[in-house]
Amino acid sequence: MKVLFTCNNVISHFKPLLPFARSLKSRGFEVRFATNEPLAEEIENAGFGHVLLDYPSDQVKEEAQKMFVGVAPKDMGKLYMAEVFFGIFAKTAAPALIEKLGEWRPDLIVRETTEFAGLVAAQKLGIRHVRLEIVNGESEESITTNYQKQFDSLRASVSLPPAGAGYLKDEMAFSAHPQMLDDTPRVNSQSPVRFLAEPIVLSDAEVNNEWLPQADWPLVYATFGTVAGNSEGSNGIYQTAVDAFSEIPANFLLTTGKDAPEGLISSVPPNVVVRPFVPQWDVLPHAKLMVNHGGSGTVIAGLGSGVLMVITPMFADQPDNARCLASVNLGLSVADPDVASLRAAAIKALADEGMRERAQIAAKEVVKMPSVDEAVDIMLRG
Repeated sequence: MKVLFTCNNVISHFKPLLPFARSLKSRGFEVRFATNEPLAEEIENAGFGHVLLDYPSDQVKEEAQKMFVGVAPKDMGKLYMAEVFFGIFAKTAAPALIEKLGEWRPDLIVRETTEFAGLVAAQKLGIRHVRLEIVNGESEESITTNYQKQFDSLRASVSLPPAGAGYLKDEMAFSAHPQMLDDTPRVNSQSPVRFLAEPIVLSDAEVNNEWLPQADWPLVYATFGTVAGNSEGSNGIYQTAVDAFSEIPANFLLTTGKDAPEGLISSVPPNVVVRPFVPQWDVLPHAKLMVNHGGSGTVIAGLGSGVLMVITPMFADQPDNARCLASVNLGLSVADPDVASLRAAAIKALADEGMRERAQIAAKEVVKMPSVDEAVDIMLRG
């Protein structure tokens, strides 16, 4: 059996696919990834073949960027979904992908939420397809409800008739989001098969743990994902966080990402340690609180380890995740954070033992979710 995974050129969209790809490969299936050139090395290092998706030219991307000038952050995600993911990315990639799949035809296409070239290729060629949800339920339902015009335009670009309303209603879906992060009724998308993305294995961090606190203070772990550091609109959060942490009696570990630009943080107080990267499963056993951007992978890891969270949502599904956590009293949300508001939220969370108890109860529920192998069994049965 041949299986093709498709994803956009974003590392956080690629990594959620890997547990499924590895499970299928271990069963003897031929597994390949279709994505853009920048992820080719990641795919090769993971041990998989690569089907190269065509990518918009630099000129097309530069023209597209003009659409986002002056757009409010709260509207950025919807515009990007409509014009980039449904638009230039998918329309550029789909025709050549359809041609390539005439030479290497998979039996199944597994796509991530925002990748649509693989979807229309599957529909054009009559190949079974499923979706791996990489955002929470509110965002998934929005994608399956609010972009009929854009999806019909994409289908027309490969000579398919309009799909109309309910265009993704029949697509089987899989999600690593526990039910507590998915409180939106599913109308135009199926209720997903839920699974535990990877076993929660918290290490004792006996190796490379020079960042561990020396003072008898709690440890707060702060991370803002793989995108914020290189984004002029959001990278100010790092200095804001450092300044907020400076007057709190706690030790702070802040990770910036391996590719963060120089000069991101101008001054670091004695109680803050800044590193490009530390494995989160080494940190979480020691952390009393995690301050983060609300990205799905980060939030799921925090829930599974029972760590309290303060979320500073920026874009995409991050506000939805922050809202869900706050609604079940498992975290605090700080929209448009400044030094004072972020400091106040961290102090409040560190003192809230009731929230801590709820987080530990939630962690026990998360680890009971079905494994990836069990989800793959369901996927293969259809």
